[in-house]
Amino acid sequence: MTESDTHHAQPANGRTTKLSYWERRLVRHVLIGLASLCVGLLIWTWSPHRSRVEAISFATAYAGLAMLAAALVLGPLNLLRQRPNPVSTDLRRDVGLWAGLWGVAHTIAGLQVHMGGDLRRYFLPAAGGSPVSRSTAAFVTANYLGLVAALLLLLLMLLSNDIALRTLGLGRWKWLQRSSYVVRGHVILHGALYQLLEKRRVGLVFAFLVITGFAVLLQVAGVRARVKRKSVDPRVM
Repeated sequence: MTESDTHHAQPANGRTTKLSYWERRLVRHVLIGLASLCVGLLIWTWSPHRSRVEAISFATAYAGLAMLAAALVLGPLNLLRQRPNPVSTDLRRDVGLWAGLWGVAHTIAGLQVHMGGDLRRYFLPAAGGSPVSRSTAAFVTANYLGLVAALLLLLLMLLSNDIALRTLGLGRWKWLQRSSYVVRGHVILHGALYQLLEKRRVGLVFAFLVITGFAVLLQVAGVRARVKRKSVDPRVM
């Protein structure tokens, strides 16, 4: 299912005309893209960084985190407002697409910040037979978590269309779509480990905690609202 909201434009002749489906999608993508870009630029200017690529890594990370949180709370907000909560909506898809784009961009930029861009050293401890330190183990773990999250984001981007929904069928499509919750967990752990490893400034830590905490709390509230509604109406999904 998709959104059926109708938007209108007021031309110079005073007659009201409806925007087409793709015009509405385009306008929404522009607004979402600008909003997430503003988040990224704010982080760019706010956070100290050692290089331009590190600044890009920070900016794309927080822009993607904000969009991922937004995509994950749209369903719970519908439940809390006692509104219909469709299996899929264009708004959720569009926000999710931007979360995926920023997440993939962050992965590409982040893999250039350390180790001189040597990808192997991001995922394998240095050879030599010496014991692996806790910081190295945390660094490698954080990178694997981020890589899995990026791959799952790519999967979710491929699923964000009616063709995938029709091809897979509702059951399989929804089962795969639930990987968004796995993404959330991996992103939170990945971000938390890097906050500790890099000893990030308080402002960045606070922003990370606010965004992730807001998303988690709303999802918990959404689950409770669904359980309450289902006890009244068993047909509620």
